[in-house]
Amino acid sequence: YVLEGSVRRAGNVVRVTGQLIRAGTDEHIWAQAYDRELKDIFAIQAALAQEIASALSVAITPQAQKFIERRPTGNPVAYDAFLKGRELRNTAIPGQPAPLRQAQADFQTAVDQDPKFAAAWGELAVAHALHAFWEIDNSSARLARGDAAIARAVQLAPDAPDVIAQIGTYAYYAHRDYARAAEQYEKLARLKPKDPTVFNSLALIQRRQGRWAESLGNSRKAAELDPGNTGYSRSLLVTLMSVRRRTEMLAEQTRLGTLVKDKLTEEAFLAGLQFLATGSRAAYDAWLASLTREQADSALGISLRKTWASRLGDFAEFIRLDQLQPFFDGDGVEHHVQAMNAAGVYAAQGDVAGARQRLANFPAELHARIEREPANNRLRFDLALMEAMLGHKAEAVRLVREGAEMLPESRDALDGVNFSAAALARVYALTDDKDAAFAELAHILRVPSLFGGVNGLRVDKWFISLRSDPRFEALLADPKNNAPLL
Repeated sequence: YVLEGSVRRAGNVVRVTGQLIRAGTDEHIWAQAYDRELKDIFAIQAALAQEIASALSVAITPQAQKFIERRPTGNPVAYDAFLKGRELRNTAIPGQPAPLRQAQADFQTAVDQDPKFAAAWGELAVAHALHAFWEIDNSSARLARGDAAIARAVQLAPDAPDVIAQIGTYAYYAHRDYARAAEQYEKLARLKPKDPTVFNSLALIQRRQGRWAESLGNSRKAAELDPGNTGYSRSLLVTLMSVRRRTEMLAEQTRLGTLVKDKLTEEAFLAGLQFLATGSRAAYDAWLASLTREQADSALGISLRKTWASRLGDFAEFIRLDQLQPFFDGDGVEHHVQAMNAAGVYAAQGDVAGARQRLANFPAELHARIEREPANNRLRFDLALMEAMLGHKAEAVRLVREGAEMLPESRDALDGVNFSAAALARVYALTDDKDAAFAELAHILRVPSLFGGVNGLRVDKWFISLRSDPRFEALLADPKNNAPLL
């Protein structure tokens, strides 16, 4: 059966229409329309569930009945803020601070409006956890706020499916407690065996554990069950990129581009992926040519052009654009990250003085932040690259090794490669320890990673110093370093 429907809202009144269709014959089994005030939206949901079950001659279990009748909140303002926050969290590009901060504000509004709204407390806890996991703010104060929020959700509704899922998600992102997270998702699976959250969440855990084939299967299942969920699509895309399944990767990115409002960013990313897959700039050059003057000269357009000029090795064009627009604030990426990447391009062009000038006072700021956030590895890796470009080799190596020991591949098969091993390789290349750099690169290219094979490495700004070494060409020429890993 297929359930079709629509929801329309005018002020505080909503109209919900639904119809149930037998998929094999296109026979319409049941149809109904409801007009209600927004405060009765949960009554509409309960009525829909009851009528559909009746049309299918399905008996609703007492446990399911309890969940159908449960109202997460009676406050429409709280529910509206909750839905806005959840939509932002589900659709935003992972790691971007700006949408995460707005989602956190929405969840805070929801619990301020209704302090007994358990699911909103759970989502607020997850927002705090993501700040720590993405190392936007990895302070003890941040995690304390998250711990308090998830405890409140559990106190209010320990058996609610939303809260069970949030306990698992919080354990994953706040504490990297994958066993606890899996336990919660498996509990959720017993309540809701076809909930895509179960499959996506297990896929995320398995990926961190290095169980890539199982992760890919579960990620595909989640995207199949909820094809409109951009979060599931992005998760699947990361796995496909990591294991170098390029045809499927490009197809998934193309599909993702149809789901989002920001077409420009997704089109640029698709063009960049085609370069990583084929080594050809044709798709990227075609994307550039398709831009209107307004798009190309917008703040977002310049930022995207800078990003891909850097990644595709067009360093002179990057520097030209960087002088027009040193920083972009549209996605919340911190200025020190933008300055670090820009300095890497200047250094790759041989402009050491320009690189150091571009870093400005950010190294001192990062030293101070690490004092406040000693568990923040992203800051440690960023600072290590800065110290290397400043010529402080011993300090750069100390920082990167310290970070790699804190997050080894044995603990996290995804970040242990994409952050720890990648940072080691970059710092070793910048400090002229070529043997160590090649050892790290040889490993990275043989395991799943977002390096995606040799085409990106060929033009990577961080490895300019290695290009004259015969071992670099040997890495690029070895077919195993570019072949699919699953």
